[in-house]
Amino acid sequence: MKVKLRKDGFLLPLALLGLLVVSILAMNGFSYIQRHVTSLEQQATSTELIANQAEFEELAFQVDKVMPLNTSSQSLSLSGLYNLSFLISRDVHDRPILIDEQILIVRRLLTYCADAPELTDDIVEYLRSQDSGIKGFGLLDLLNELSVPMEIGVTLLPCVRILPRSYKINLKLSTTSTLQAYFDLNSSDASLLKHYLMDGTIPNHHTLNLFLQKRHKARDFSRLLRNTNIVAPLDHKATILDYDGQTFAYLDSVIDPEGIWTEYRNFFLWVPTN
Repeated sequence: MKVKLRKDGFLLPLALLGLLVVSILAMNGFSYIQRHVTSLEQQATSTELIANQAEFEELAFQVDKVMPLNTSSQSLSLSGLYNLSFLISRDVHDRPILIDEQILIVRRLLTYCADAPELTDDIVEYLRSQDSGIKGFGLLDLLNELSVPMEIGVTLLPCVRILPRSYKINLKLSTTSTLQAYFDLNSSDASLLKHYLMDGTIPNHHTLNLFLQKRHKARDFSRLLRNTNIVAPLDHKATILDYDGQTFAYLDSVIDPEGIWTEYRNFFLWVPTN
């Protein structure tokens, strides 16, 4: 199956993410993941299987990795992706409040990433119907819940993510497409903004706001900027594991409030055993 990824504005690691996850999804889409996860849980009586899986999960947190024989890994930054949790806020009674400005952003972003703006309403309605904190619920879960076609889902993987609202967009790690959608810029201005973020011409929110005000003189960007940072450590990453050239695991890890890397959502199609 051929998957067409947008080349314009995508950093290589994020494009790689889509390509690598294709091997996870290539047979029967996202339901394939769910069936294998269920199958894996049903085999949990195997002490060897549990021990091997735990060993592989630890690879996401090891700085100097000693990889098992025939196993390789690829670590990818996800901190620059748009967080779909920005779509909905909660009042003092924990009731969902839709944020119109963010809905427009997501509609633009889904257009640029996958030419699928029609998914916006389904995503908004699903997230609004859920509890405020779904621990470990990630983008792959959402795509499976909404039965998003595989070819569209793969193009969204390097585009959006789902984490608690406290996880901001690291603009320095964002793609041009993300910047264009988030700040409603034309492609030329978005490319210029990306360049200025990378070379340090725009090092903080003050200079960023000046840049944006020149493009949208009547707009107030203060609310949008609260969901972003520019100079910040990596707080979200994916580790993709291969065995003999076949992808078998996708490990999603985040920095917790105490500053410690922790598991967020791990997917295993199968576990290598020796």
